[in-house]
Amino acid sequence: MEPTQASNQTMWKQVYQEALLEIDPTRFPEKLEAADKAVQERLSELCNGTSERRELMQLEDAKRTIALLWGSLERVNVRPQLFDSSL
Repeated sequence: MEPTQASNQTMWKQVYQEALLEIDPTRFPEKLEAADKAVQERLSELCNGTSERRELMQLEDAKRTIALLWGSLERVNVRPQLFDSSL
């Protein structure tokens, strides 16, 4: 594995873990958005090259967890409107 691939593999995990462990409700959406972006970027990298099945499974688990957390934030109307074209 190339050094950049190894660092990218650990980077998304670190960003994801920081989001999961965030206890400040005002910072949680920001951290969750960063984790979502890191997971999506890593998935894109793996789709364009060779990938390890284990990491793909971890990324898919992370995507599901992030989706569940966004759902809980939406129920309390906290998720930022990132894709609202009227802004």
